[in-house]
Amino acid sequence: MVDELNKNNKNSPSYNYIDITQIVKDNNLYIEKDISMDSFVVDFSELRKYLKKEYTNNSNIVLDGHVSHLLDADYTIVLRCNPEIILERLKNRKYSSNKIKENIEAECLDVCLIESLDNSPKVYEIDTTNGAPIDIVNEIINAIENNLVKKGVVDWLNDYFYMLK
Repeated sequence: MVDELNKNNKNSPSYNYIDITQIVKDNNLYIEKDISMDSFVVDFSELRKYLKKEYTNNSNIVLDGHVSHLLDADYTIVLRCNPEIILERLKNRKYSSNKIKENIEAECLDVCLIESLDNSPKVYEIDTTNGAPIDIVNEIINAIENNLVKKGVVDWLNDYFYMLK
């Protein structure tokens, strides 16, 4: 998506993409591996030190990953998606039932949005359910260039509460 962001944003500086999950794995920036969830428990202190050391002179950085909203950022984009679509995607990726359940719960309960609002001065939320990637990229560019804030876009809980049982 960052390639699309750079390609469609010719009037502004390009963005530097950082895959937080890959950095955590490659540099052992985790406390432990959670076998039941097939994920890593991130050592945020070490991750912040690493990012500060490696990317101090960079600007226009895009941090991507499920914990990126918990890091220091001037602006946070929260991408949302219908829980039924998330369910199908994660089943197709052969995720464990526990990991699927955790992801569905997080989406239905607005976990990333709420944590973003607690950690970032500016949050822009996008429902990506029916959006084409290029349209989502253009919305992100518009939000960043115009310093927009948008939250409360979706409320999955009423329609998808049954998925939490």
